[in-house]
Amino acid sequence: MTGKRLARHPGRRLRRLSERCFYRPLVTTLFFFLLLAYLEFFVKIACHLFSWDGALWTLLFSLPVAALLGLLCAAVPVRAGRALLILCTGLLTVWLGAQMVYYDLFQTFFSLFSVTMAGMVFGDFGGQAAALIGENLLRILFFAIPFVLAVVFRRRLVPEGGESWRVRCLWAAGAAAVQLLAVMLVLQMTAGTLPLRYLYLQSDAQPRQVAQFGVVTATRLELRRALFGTPVEPPVQPVEELEQPPATENDMDEASPAEDIPVVYGDNVLNIDFDALIAGESDETLRSMHQYFASVTPTKQNEWTGYFAGKNLIWIVAEAYSSIAIDPELTPTLYRLSQEGFRFENFYTPSWGVSTSDGEYVTTTGLIPKGGVWSYLRSGENYMPFGFGHLFSAQGYRTLAYHDHTYTYYGRDVSYPNMGYEYYGVGNGLDVRETWPESDVEMMEVSVPQYIDEDRFMVYYLTVSGHLQYNFMGNYIAYKNRELVADLPYSEAARAYMACQIELDRAVENLIDQLRAAGKLEDTVIVLSGDHYPYGLTNEQFSELLGHKVDPAFELYKSTLLLWNAEMEEPVTVEKYCSSLDVMPTLANLFALPYDSRLVMGRDILSDAPGLVIFSDYSFLTDQGAYVASKDQYTPWGGGEPDYDYVRRVLSDVTNRFTYSRLILEKDYYQAVLGKEN
Repeated sequence: MTGKRLARHPGRRLRRLSERCFYRPLVTTLFFFLLLAYLEFFVKIACHLFSWDGALWTLLFSLPVAALLGLLCAAVPVRAGRALLILCTGLLTVWLGAQMVYYDLFQTFFSLFSVTMAGMVFGDFGGQAAALIGENLLRILFFAIPFVLAVVFRRRLVPEGGESWRVRCLWAAGAAAVQLLAVMLVLQMTAGTLPLRYLYLQSDAQPRQVAQFGVVTATRLELRRALFGTPVEPPVQPVEELEQPPATENDMDEASPAEDIPVVYGDNVLNIDFDALIAGESDETLRSMHQYFASVTPTKQNEWTGYFAGKNLIWIVAEAYSSIAIDPELTPTLYRLSQEGFRFENFYTPSWGVSTSDGEYVTTTGLIPKGGVWSYLRSGENYMPFGFGHLFSAQGYRTLAYHDHTYTYYGRDVSYPNMGYEYYGVGNGLDVRETWPESDVEMMEVSVPQYIDEDRFMVYYLTVSGHLQYNFMGNYIAYKNRELVADLPYSEAARAYMACQIELDRAVENLIDQLRAAGKLEDTVIVLSGDHYPYGLTNEQFSELLGHKVDPAFELYKSTLLLWNAEMEEPVTVEKYCSSLDVMPTLANLFALPYDSRLVMGRDILSDAPGLVIFSDYSFLTDQGAYVASKDQYTPWGGGEPDYDYVRRVLSDVTNRFTYSRLILEKDYYQAVLGKEN
């Protein structure tokens, strides 16, 4: 009798079997696991970040996420579960797909903070993003295949039936156990030059985290940092000096302004009693910071200290400026400045992780930006005594900042005044035509008369004419100068980029002409570098202008720092490896400004400090060799066997600079050691 009843009700028997063997959550979990594997691997391959060890870690961390999503869809009524299946699949597809498109555009992944500012950013980059979507439509359609499958097979993926609360709790406990196991395993990974433990716990280098753990886990780690902060566990110990290579025949010392007489130079430091600060500090993080900065070897003053003291300074951070923009015929003024003055043969402008304003934050503060926030905007809440507006105004200079785009963009109306500048942008006293992008030439024409009659002035410019998109339809500056590049044997994007850089060249020419007419040229130093490499160009388009296939690991970021004064009689060649991080301390030394070299992450290029270029993924270049973090590969310049003890020493220095630069921002550290009450 019982057998006949069960035979008449196979659905009831299936439901009972489902309750006993986790059938529903198993089906949905398997689907989400395959979905995550498909999407994550698709992104890694598309962004050239795939590795087999990273694939294994991604699968391990994807399993508990899939289990929880599977349980969520299986624990609610069937119709709701099927709707949740489609919703979750859609959200994952959109999130990872958007990250893939964003990486194509910026060579990094966007943060959760960037999503809150999407309206501002989309106005400038929406067209480029739309163009990328159009160019990669077939790839995106393949990316969306799992979503289509979820819609079509939703009934099979979320079958009829239900589980008891006991089954659900066991399933959730299993997911938690797998997550705990994954975390425990990664925390044991302390071997290697850049351990996985550090990457998981402390690093905010998103491309590295995505490469190792996947987009979903990288997003979770960012959310954890935002809610709970980042644990501080770097070694608080004296920083070992890197080996200084012997001087070459082209070394800068050959052109030093002083005679070859032994001189004992002091340190570029301020009077800070770190021992007293350590003894009186109750905050453990601040105490560790005092201990660290007390251990840092400061850079020494040198024969170049005060070389430009008393002169005016015009400091330009140029949009997407790169060495490929320098041409003796198309950009003769930039070419002239690159051949005269200081010639930095190994200067780089690395890209950073969150926004393009990170590039000028690095250049103007000598600090490494914090992941997940707009660091320049965040610094507007802090005491920034090394802002050049403050340092120069204290010496009687008039200090101004100009930007020929919307004055509130990226919160510059907050950060610039906080750096000590009287600030003018579009909508705030800078009257230029509101084209896209706006004209750097017009900015010089209307801004220079505002300060040219001052006895002493220090002026900071952020340009915009070099901005993408690089075409002749949507870019006013490229269209304006299109005839000047019509005969170049390049693609439209490469020609449009050069047309934009011609505008920058003419802006600098206009600046020099106005300074000369006012009799101020000899008394003024002009400094120019880029905020980032021209990521609006593909690697193939960049290679056209470079003349050979570009090395994306480092060569994309190689650039030129222009540092020029009309009174310099001959150029000064500097071969040390250096970057935008080093510009602020180098200028501070040249102008004999009071600053503490221990409290910034860059180093005075003209000092005897070893050369070091730091990249956002912890790769580095030194005078000894190159380290590619994604491959954990170090190559000495002279060949031979790699010295991994040296690599570990450099990486220890690099990771400390990342950690303590972030903490300077988070803890308002300059206020703690240099605030007015101190």
